[in-house]
Amino acid sequence: MTMQNDAQSAFIESARALKKRAAPSQSLHVPTADPERRRRSLQTCHRYAATERPHRAVSHTGNGFVPELAARIEDDPNLTDGARRCARKLAELTYRQNREGRVLPVTVTYLARALGRCRRSVQRYLRQLEEGGYVAVEVVASPRSRMCIGLIVRLLAPLLAAHHRQSWPRAARNPGATPESLNHRFRLKFQGKGCSVPVNEWARRCMDGVFRSLMKTKPLTELPPIYLS
Repeated sequence: MTMQNDAQSAFIESARALKKRAAPSQSLHVPTADPERRRRSLQTCHRYAATERPHRAVSHTGNGFVPELAARIEDDPNLTDGARRCARKLAELTYRQNREGRVLPVTVTYLARALGRCRRSVQRYLRQLEEGGYVAVEVVASPRSRMCIGLIVRLLAPLLAAHHRQSWPRAARNPGATPESLNHRFRLKFQGKGCSVPVNEWARRCMDGVFRSLMKTKPLTELPPIYLS
């Protein structure tokens, strides 16, 4: 009993000594909030931004729609959101223009304007889709010059839904109407002109001129000869 009282009294005495040791006027220092940091936090985290993005007018595209595609493009981690959007735009244009052949003559400039991106971004989207096996891209070479006049994009089976891989539903048309409408006579203006070349072959042809110019300077003449024993 005495030992418990001694321990309790010792604890009380130590608490008193610790309380006397602390300065009575000492108070806890609370740092004041930075007003500039507080204003920036309110503008970016808790409220709308001071300058909102300008609202652009939505272009009227009529009654066009995107056909059913495979869910694989949504789950593919190798595709960016821009590549998925480019695939939907390609499917929309192909469904509207060439529903039977599933081949779309198009230019990079047109896709860049339709998607609101630059030409380099569209080329990167097409490369991702081609590496994933969703589309096949060929370059249409001009018959008059060494330049290309467009692309031929072919939709492949992995891009399409399983029940539409064989064919899409036929468009409802008037039986007495002509098969080709003159309103769209300039739509496929470069179809049938020139020759289609694979992308890798076109890149090799574009680098041939640079390689020939490089070899004219004989860059390997300064290297020491190699003798094989």
